[in-house]
Amino acid sequence: MNLAPSTDSLRDLALDGEAQRHAIECLLNCYLREYALPRGEADLDCRDLDLPMSLRQLAARRILIRLPEGGRLALLVERASALGRCRFLSAPYLKRPGQLWQALGAAELARLLLAPLNGPERHGELLAQIDNSLQITGTFLRHARAANQQAGDGPEPADSLLASEQHQVWGHALHPTPKSREGVALDALLACSPEVGACFALHWFRVDPALIRHQGADPRATLRQLGGHDDRYPCHPWEVARILADPLVKQAQALGLMEHLGPQGLTLYPTSSVRTLYHPDLAYFLKFSVHVRLTNCVRKNAWYELDSAVALTELLTPLMDELAREQPGFALMPEPAASTLDLGALGSLEQAREVTECFGILYRQNLDADCRRRYRPQVAMALFTWDRHGQSVAQAAVERSAGRLGVGYAEAALRWFAGYAEQLLGGVLHCLFRRGVVLEPHLQNTLLGFDADDLPCRVWIRDLEGTKLVPEHWPAARLAHLAERTRASLYYDADKAWKRVVYCTLVNNLGEAIFHLAAGDETLERRLWRQLGERLDAQRLRLDDPPALAELCAGAPWPSKENFMTRLLMRADREAGYTPLPSPLAGPATQVRP
Repeated sequence: MNLAPSTDSLRDLALDGEAQRHAIECLLNCYLREYALPRGEADLDCRDLDLPMSLRQLAARRILIRLPEGGRLALLVERASALGRCRFLSAPYLKRPGQLWQALGAAELARLLLAPLNGPERHGELLAQIDNSLQITGTFLRHARAANQQAGDGPEPADSLLASEQHQVWGHALHPTPKSREGVALDALLACSPEVGACFALHWFRVDPALIRHQGADPRATLRQLGGHDDRYPCHPWEVARILADPLVKQAQALGLMEHLGPQGLTLYPTSSVRTLYHPDLAYFLKFSVHVRLTNCVRKNAWYELDSAVALTELLTPLMDELAREQPGFALMPEPAASTLDLGALGSLEQAREVTECFGILYRQNLDADCRRRYRPQVAMALFTWDRHGQSVAQAAVERSAGRLGVGYAEAALRWFAGYAEQLLGGVLHCLFRRGVVLEPHLQNTLLGFDADDLPCRVWIRDLEGTKLVPEHWPAARLAHLAERTRASLYYDADKAWKRVVYCTLVNNLGEAIFHLAAGDETLERRLWRQLGERLDAQRLRLDDPPALAELCAGAPWPSKENFMTRLLMRADREAGYTPLPSPLAGPATQVRP
C-alpha cells in the first residue's frame, strides 16, 4: 500500500500554509498598528537573547511584542516600514511566564490578540469571520488558475484592467478579515468571485415597465445590451434567494407583474469589489446589491445611496471639468445613473425599500477602449501586493520600467513614485482644499494609467459611495433638493474629512506603495518618504498653506483607520476610529516655509 501523500494533497497543504501565513500577517500588522506600537509594547528590532533557537539561527530582524497579561510574541521580519508595516518570515512564537516558546497558528493568534481588547462578547463573531476569511483564502488559492489564465501569463495582458481586477487574491493587507464572505455557499462563491477569474450571467426578471425606476442618465440602453429586452430587469446571483423570498415580490409575481426568468444575457466579470461588474463593451460598470458582508460591511445599495451617487455626479460635474483643466492627469469616475424597482403600491414604505435596495443598481462610467489601450490601467491594490509566488507586483513593474529607461532599480522607483504621487496628491488635495470634496482614494478605489516607459501618468478615483462633502463649502441650501437622509449621508465634518483623506491617501495608498517600491532597502525607503514630503510641501504652497496640511508637512501624526477595532466593535465604516501614527516625513522638505 502506498501511503505517500499525493501531489494534489501536498499542493493543498502548501496553499493552506500560504493562507495561514497571510492571515497571520494581516492580524499582526493590524495589532501592531492599532494597539502594540501606540502603547510602546513592540520592539521592531529586538536584540534579546532569550528567543526561540529557530529565530536566533537566521540573520534577520526580530520583532518582539509584549502582551498585556505578561506574555511575549516573537518572530522574524523581512522588512518593516517607517509606518510599522511588516512582512514576516516566520511563524509567531508565544512565551507565557514560566512556559516554553511555542509556535502559533492563525486561530490561536487571533484568540490571543483579541483577549485584551474591548467587547469580549463580540470576540466569537470576529473569530468566526477571521476563520471564514482564512478558509476562503485557501479556497481561492486552490482555484486561482482560472484567474491567472484570464489575466494572461505575460506582463501585458490583453485587458490590463480586467487582469488587475481579478488579481487580488490576498485583499486588504491591514484588515483582520480581508476575504470574509459570510453566508455564501461554496459553489456560488466560486461562480461569482474575481479571485478565481469568474464570469457569469445575471439573473433576470420579466417586469412590468411601470415598476422600473431610473434616476439621472437613462441606463436602458445598457440594460437592453445586457438582456436584450425592454421589460426585463437583472439582479446579482447572490441576491436571488433573498428577492424570491420577499413578500412584495411574491405578491407581484402572483399578480403577473414579475416573473423570474433565471440566468441569461451577457456574461459579466466581477471586479475587486466583488459586487461591481465589468464588461469591456459596456458604457458602465454595474454596481449591484448583495446582502453579503464583505470585509467590514454588508454591501447593499441603500436607497439613499442610489440617490446620493447620482446627486454627487450632478453636483461634482463642474469640479470634474475643473480637474480636466487644472489636474489633467487626475479624474473622477462619475456615476450618472441608478435604477431599481418600485413595489410601493403593494406594501409599506419599509417593505418597498427592501425591494428597492435588493434591485438597486448604480452605473459607473467605464473607461473606453482607446483609453484602456493607451494607458493600460490597473487597480492600485493589484500593484501594491504580492503575487501567488510571494513576489511584489509593484517591484516587478518598476524593474520593467528600469529596463525601458536604462537606469537602476532605485532611480526607476523614484521616478515611478514621483509620477504616481504627483497625480494622486494634486487631485485629492485640490478637491479637499479648493472645493470641500472628500475623496476616498484607498487602494481599491484608485486606478493608475501608464506612459510608454511604464511610469504612472494618470490616476482615476472611483466609487462615489465614499465621496463626501464638507459643510463649510457645501451649506445645506446647496443640497436642499435632496431628501434629508440622502443629504445627511453626503457630509463629513472637517475633522473626519481630513482624517479620512490622510488615511486613504497617505497611509493606505502611498504608504503601501513605498513599502513595496522600497523592496526592503531602508535607504531607498527614506528617499521615497523624503520625495513624498517634498511633494506635500509643494502642494501646501500651491494651495495657500492650509493649516491642516501645514501641520502634516511639519511632522504632525498621521491618522490610521482602525480596521481591527471597527470590525470587533461592529461599527459602520464611516464611524471608524483612528490611531495616530508618528509621521515618517523627515529632512529639510518638512521644514521649508515661505
